[in-house]
Amino acid sequence: MFGIIGAMKIEIDMIISKMEDVEEVNFGIRTFYVGSYNEKEIVIVEAGIGKVNAAVTTTLMIENFEVDYIINIGVAGGQHGVKHKDVIISDYVLYHDVDVTSYDAYIRGQVPGHEPLFEADQTLVTNTRFILEKLDIDFKVGKIASGDQFVTNPDTVKEINEIYNDIYAIEMEAGAIAHVATIYKVPFIVYRSISDVIGDENQENDFYKFVAEAAENASIVLSELLKTL
Repeated sequence: MFGIIGAMKIEIDMIISKMEDVEEVNFGIRTFYVGSYNEKEIVIVEAGIGKVNAAVTTTLMIENFEVDYIINIGVAGGQHGVKHKDVIISDYVLYHDVDVTSYDAYIRGQVPGHEPLFEADQTLVTNTRFILEKLDIDFKVGKIASGDQFVTNPDTVKEINEIYNDIYAIEMEAGAIAHVATIYKVPFIVYRSISDVIGDENQENDFYKFVAEAAENASIVLSELLKTL
């Protein structure tokens, strides 16, 4: 079974609308939709925004469903030359707002007791890359960084960018989802379609302008990915 997580309703609605034999299952405040999609068994959920919502939802999913993979889809702010609706595939996921560097030998983004980077499943990365090439959608493979901010000022992520030069997407949930999946040893991938560009003077307006199209891009990629697995 494939576990699909999106932060917002708009990020998962298109997939739910195309599922077959859908059953709603409630655990606490989360509603999980279980059914088939492209002849694959999936469970999909709206996690809510932010790292705590993402971590709680991912844990509920893993604890209550026999998921073989976690796939986190959605939108993000972009940087380092990416454009609206480009898709970013995670090779690694990290936090940009964790800082315990004054204590011991940790680097920025690293939670004590854990590696600073959470590695995505390379088979999923390779398959997604092939799909994007086939669909002729512009993409980059690189890092996705999470924090509990809607980042509009490049200075907010200046320190993490000084450590890694290939963080192409900044958002609010992927780090927590990758972190929980890693703890439970469930293979994962995150991909984000760019809705807005960090530091652009029209960033907030662009988010609302492009979020629907970016979310549609992400769902198209998911549909093709499930066909290959």
